[in-house]
Amino acid sequence: MKKLSLIILISIMLNGCLFTRSVYVPHGQAVRLREEVKGVKVWIKLKTGETVPSTFTLYEGWYCLPLEDD
Repeated sequence: MKKLSLIILISIMLNGCLFTRSVYVPHGQAVRLREEVKGVKVWIKLKTGETVPSTFTLYEGWYCLPLEDD
């Protein structure tokens, strides 16, 4: 019984390690956040037009996409 339990445990662990999935997101496409991300380093533009470093919380459900240079 112990050997069978050990074999089942090892097969479950290997299944999680061997079978992974990757998703390719083309450049410029938006992605939607699955969970909240706290303390993200961001650039904030002030009313004066000056850009300053800051931190921010990105909330679940928000969309993120690259900003194209004009």
